Amino acid sequence: MRLPVNYPFPVSGWVAYLVHTTAAIAAVAFVAARRRGSDGLALRVFEIATAVGAACALLALTSGPVFIDFEKAYLYAGRVALTEPSRLYECTRGQCFVNIPIVALLFVPFAPLNATVAGILFSAAGALLLVAAVRRMARGAAADAIAWTAILSGPIYYSVRIGNTTHMLLLPLMLAFDRLASGSQTMAGMILGAASLLKPPLALFLPYFLLRRQVRAATMMAGFAALAVAASIALFGVELHQFWFREFVLTQGSRPIAAYNVQSVNGFLGHLLTRGHLRDWYPIDAGLRFRMLSAGLSAALAGAVAIACGRSGPPRDEAARRVELWLVLCLTVLVAPISWTHYDLLLLIPIAALLSQYASLDRRSRAALVAALALIAPPVVVLSVQNRIGNALYERVLISHYFAGAVLLLAVLIAERMRLAAAELGGRSPHHRVTSHPTV
Repeated sequence: MRLPVNYPFPVSGWVAYLVHTTAAIAAVAFVAARRRGSDGLALRVFEIATAVGAACALLALTSGPVFIDFEKAYLYAGRVALTEPSRLYECTRGQCFVNIPIVALLFVPFAPLNATVAGILFSAAGALLLVAAVRRMARGAAADAIAWTAILSGPIYYSVRIGNTTHMLLLPLMLAFDRLASGSQTMAGMILGAASLLKPPLALFLPYFLLRRQVRAATMMAGFAALAVAASIALFGVELHQFWFREFVLTQGSRPIAAYNVQSVNGFLGHLLTRGHLRDWYPIDAGLRFRMLSAGLSAALAGAVAIACGRSGPPRDEAARRVELWLVLCLTVLVAPISWTHYDLLLLIPIAALLSQYASLDRRSRAALVAALALIAPPVVVLSVQNRIGNALYERVLISHYFAGAVLLLAVLIAERMRLAAAELGGRSPHHRVTSHPTV
């Protein structure tokens, strides 16, 4: 499936980077000024104006047609779910609804509205959830730095621009992690079960709960998802679900997509080993070598997390529980068969917490965190590189910078989990770092 995407002019990619870099420099200056005690009304007004201007510019310059996911997938699904469910997965419009049928019922309330009004209401709901998530995230001494990190998050603008739901999941995931960190598993399992229906890669939390013997969380997560699937089959029939499983799990899930906005292991290898697919949104036949490399790299990442958690032992406090949850979230983004660029905005949860404890991190972790943030934050655009060698380097390697940033963040979290374990063995309290998480 090749989508008829109306990209901005090639120069707009460089303009987006210029705006983003300028705003990042301004953000550093504003935060530094506040640290020096300069927090007058004029500075605050100038900072707000800069943030609003940067946000509007980055939203306008981000790649992708406005509301394509909402209008062509979600709104379409809401309109046919109750009247013509057999047409739910038609892809002739250049975009497909890919969730199980019952998820389409979430968008039925938008069905009577025209596309513009529906898109505005959907965006307003998403913006409210996003603002609530950022406010919950940006607390403590590093609140201003965390807020600017969210304002400069390119994946957020991408999710908002195309009308996806990923940015709406920030707040629910934070609530689930807070409950799990405090030892409350029931509601957290239900939240993650619901979230995995919208974003299936989040189902990776289920095996983690089983391995850590968090029975209530695993039971509630699996039970909620199973009930939703059962209700979906009862409402829409077996045949439609068989088609969904065959088309979107077996076919697309087993073959890579090498588009620029796929930033998983498969996306990284697709960019590295193939050419000419950055603007193609259809699965490609990659061959045995690709599958072996993908399986090997995914296993290496999962193995690193498993070894760190295994050697550290079961988490004994909120700090360790949080870091392990962030590890699973980061691993999910990295190894999902198709991990879109907007999935990287979910990594703001561990990034914000680490920023709040930045001074307490060791030198290598601080450097790696800054590098990870620099790689994950840029605007989602496709740059035009005229030099032949430079263009090849960009399309094969540099286009995967979000993936590289997530790998670096995973390394920081692994180091933090090992540090917490060492502190426990040494009889020292690790609470001064991560337990004062800004979302609590």
